[in-house]
Amino acid sequence: MKEKRRKLKIKRKENKGITLIALVITIIVLLILAGVSIAMLTGENGILNQAQNASTETEKASVIEQAKTDIIDRQIENQNGSITKADLKEILGKYFDLDSNTEIPDDLTGFELKTKEEYGGQTIEISDIYNGTFAEEKEYINTETSYVGYYADIDDDGTVDGIIYADLAVGGSGNWNDDDYWSHYSYEAKKTGLKEYYVKEESYSSPDFNNIEGKVIAPIKGTTGEDRFYVMALKDFNPGTYYCWYDAAYGNLKKPVEASYNDFGAGKENTKTMIGIWNDSEWGAQNDNETHDDMWGAVQTAVGDIDDPTWFVPSKAEWAAFGDVATKTLGLTTSNHSKYGLKNFYWASSQGTADYAYYALFSYGNIYYIDVNSGSSVRLSATF
Repeated sequence: MKEKRRKLKIKRKENKGITLIALVITIIVLLILAGVSIAMLTGENGILNQAQNASTETEKASVIEQAKTDIIDRQIENQNGSITKADLKEILGKYFDLDSNTEIPDDLTGFELKTKEEYGGQTIEISDIYNGTFAEEKEYINTETSYVGYYADIDDDGTVDGIIYADLAVGGSGNWNDDDYWSHYSYEAKKTGLKEYYVKEESYSSPDFNNIEGKVIAPIKGTTGEDRFYVMALKDFNPGTYYCWYDAAYGNLKKPVEASYNDFGAGKENTKTMIGIWNDSEWGAQNDNETHDDMWGAVQTAVGDIDDPTWFVPSKAEWAAFGDVATKTLGLTTSNHSKYGLKNFYWASSQGTADYAYYALFSYGNIYYIDVNSGSSVRLSATF
């Protein structure tokens, strides 16, 4: 009986030893597995890091795509597919921490910015968003300032075409040298529906206009709207050549372009009307004067589309506006007008009676009238 008990104790000791060894081995295995699992989760290439990296890359890609879309939209708005540094900075400011001192470099390679916290606070190289060229920054004009006296590039082709003498966004009225009837003009202000413009050149002087210094205004290509400015050409039409208004019309005029007290804005339509009448020989023979050709036959080569002239013979009031502006703001006088490339007198497109039409007299500084078979200089005007 004693022997049996002794053997049972030995067996229990052996089982306890085996159980302890198995437990130790199990723990070691579990520790190894735990280490492997932790490494897989938290290591450099662990699941958590890979998930975090994937999230970061997703956030970066989202910002890049959103910013690219904004850039394309802005290029479409700019009409010509261009974008300026100011445009890009404005767009980047939606997604990145920028301040007023942040400058956009010409070459964006290596230029990095940090996104705002709501976009993950990620560092992105801006060349991944845009790496093209930049358009010239434009100084846009407003509708509160008068740009009378500025030069004009009416079609933004790099050629200065004339000088602005009326700004419809501001309005204007007056009398050239205080002549209170023939030389009166007025036009109301219009703030909406106008084309958009920018300052094309900061400084320009024309040798044809007394070397007056001034900025050059041009329309923004692709924008729509009504013309805002009236501009007078810097040179005469065929300088040194005198023309009759319409020689054969003397005594026959039926007043289709008769001037009112204020006929500002009528020059373009007057020109269209009179070219049509002259071409139909409605009032008699064409170029019937032995000394001077008729103006309406000659200017057809310069007005552009006859049905919608770009250039036209100014009306009485349009000439008055130009004379008033040139006198009050540009230093023109009755004695120095030749320094501005101006002759003594110029035809207007406005008629008075069956015998005469109006003209601008720079030697007297006012508007008057003269027989339509007399000779006078011609200078054209335009709107843009």
